[in-house]
Amino acid sequence: MGAVAPLKIMEILDYLELSLIKGVGNKTLKTLLENLKSPKNIFSSTVSELSKFIPKKQAEIILKRDKSYRIKAERELKVIEKKNIKLTHINDRQYPSILKEIPDPPIILYYLGDITILDKNIAIVGSRRYSSYGKVITEKFSSELAENGINIVSGLALGIDSIAHKSALKVKGKTTAVLGNGIDIIYPYENKKLFEEIKEEGCIISEFPIGTTPSKYTFPQRNRVIAGLSYGVIITEAPEKSGALITASYGLEYNRIIFSIPTNITNPYGKGSNNLLKEGAFPLTDIEDIYKELTFLKLERKDQIVNLSSVEKNILKNLSKPTHIDDLVLKTGLEMDKLIEILFEMEMKELISNENGLIIAKIF
Repeated sequence: MGAVAPLKIMEILDYLELSLIKGVGNKTLKTLLENLKSPKNIFSSTVSELSKFIPKKQAEIILKRDKSYRIKAERELKVIEKKNIKLTHINDRQYPSILKEIPDPPIILYYLGDITILDKNIAIVGSRRYSSYGKVITEKFSSELAENGINIVSGLALGIDSIAHKSALKVKGKTTAVLGNGIDIIYPYENKKLFEEIKEEGCIISEFPIGTTPSKYTFPQRNRVIAGLSYGVIITEAPEKSGALITASYGLEYNRIIFSIPTNITNPYGKGSNNLLKEGAFPLTDIEDIYKELTFLKLERKDQIVNLSSVEKNILKNLSKPTHIDDLVLKTGLEMDKLIEILFEMEMKELISNENGLIIAKIF
């Protein structure tokens, strides 16, 4: 993290301390931060004030917390600085905006690499054990999406996850690994080289405090973050009892688009994938199936054949995801009347669509 200004240190410590308190979930903390804006305001409130937003018992847990939480937060910060680990919190500009949408986002994210790539994200997950078909199909979609500027999100596990990461890196694309343990621990250790490559070329994130070891409890939490970060979740191959199906379940809960690749009904590694199709997942047989459901992710360099003005290019630059026209005014600095005029012209050129004030880019 380098040298941090004293005021910034106090803010980080407050967020760290808040995130470490046992007995209070992320959903509760999100509610408090939405209403009170900062941990400092939460800590300086009374039980009755916090009880306006959360149950009294949880308010008491926060305000009567043990002093050891602050000490642990201070220790955590020292380790972070020593190991050059980076940190962002839910109210920080660098925190991925899409992750804030879920009901229980992590309050703190530890990361290595470039967190700014967490923008146009698609998760690709599957089983640790896989068939040759599962390998080929994972390589196909991971590389095609990565070549089109999509960030491939997965869990660094052996099997399909590793194939997805490696395929994105092979075509010089973006990939993000979400860990089910502290970011200072490489797990599985067989993926040490892959861990280092993603650290250099992509991003590695974890919500778990330093030193947290992987367990049967941490992986489902990790899977919810994978789903929360992604506009769509692709299951390339998964048996009936697979962690990938937990990710798909979270994706459904968070209103993400779930894609599943059909496989041979005799393939034991693909039973879970086929079951998802019966339950309503979108069948994925071609990359266009993804763009059909998530049109704003499609990356066509149409500006090479359409004569775009500098203003139009600037607008498109600010449309990496669907954006409300009010927010676009702030991002571009244009007057509302002028922006509406330009957007109308862009819509005629089929560069954007306007859906009740939500502006969606058709090309980038």
